[in-house]
Amino acid sequence: MPAPKAYMLAASAVVAASFLCLDKARATEAVAGRYIPGAFAGPGAGIVPPTPGFYWAVSNIYYHGEAGSDVPFGGSSIAVGLEADIWATIFGGLYVPDWDLPGNWTYGFQAAIPVGWTGATATVGPFDADDEVAGLGDIAFAPIMLGWHNDALNTFFSTSLTITAPTGTWEEGELAFVGLNYWTFTPAIGFTRLVPEHGLDFSAKLGIDINTENQDTDYYSGATAHLDLAVTKSVTENFSVGALAGFLYQFEDDDSTFADARDGFRGRSIAIGPYLSYKAKLSEETEVSLSLKWLHEVEVENRMKGDAIFLDISGKF
Repeated sequence: MPAPKAYMLAASAVVAASFLCLDKARATEAVAGRYIPGAFAGPGAGIVPPTPGFYWAVSNIYYHGEAGSDVPFGGSSIAVGLEADIWATIFGGLYVPDWDLPGNWTYGFQAAIPVGWTGATATVGPFDADDEVAGLGDIAFAPIMLGWHNDALNTFFSTSLTITAPTGTWEEGELAFVGLNYWTFTPAIGFTRLVPEHGLDFSAKLGIDINTENQDTDYYSGATAHLDLAVTKSVTENFSVGALAGFLYQFEDDDSTFADARDGFRGRSIAIGPYLSYKAKLSEETEVSLSLKWLHEVEVENRMKGDAIFLDISGKF
């Protein structure tokens, strides 16, 4: 396995791409939310790099899902048999300033800009509907990101607050959308434990999505907790494999006429899948990491059920 510091930097760059939870395909309004199970799962999920610099990442996500029950959208409309395909590219960055904080603490600032495409089909009333849209997604930024590490650089803890703004393409009554048309505040904590002698990384990320009401539809999507877990192993200096799991639990009812008639319309989801990563050294100073992960939802309630594929490319300036 590479030295803990080099491994940590590569892993944290991947986290820079993964922190943005998507604006789609998830219960909540239109069974859509900020989180796809497994979005935060991967090595280094608890790391805020102690080395100053700018960490960049481009994350590409494809999701296909189907809803097995009625879906509320556009205020008073209900869709039946909703099926959606989603593609998004997220440009993310993490900046760590050169601050000499006491006690092995690190501060960082993170932001991400998504662009995406959504295609959806469903039955709305007596008609079959087919809709697609492309455009800017909901921009997210994390003004608070604090990390701690021990002197051996094998144990890491992080805490953060991510704010997602309703900047994405959304129109009332449309079946497909790229944004969600409400704000979300996500406090989160992360943990990473490295075992360098065995090439192992144990990482976890726990977050809570707290939403505002969609003012155009008067629909409030209840708060949701999500937990992502990852166990990865370095097979060689450049190649890693692993297993991932993502869990979603909506602990607050939705607030709408539709949700009130369905006992709050709370959502649940469990997803599992594999992870592959390759680190390419372009020069003495420059490394680029590529990671691929697939999450398959094995159990859902009041949500879409499907598969998500993530391809991340990341590095450091």
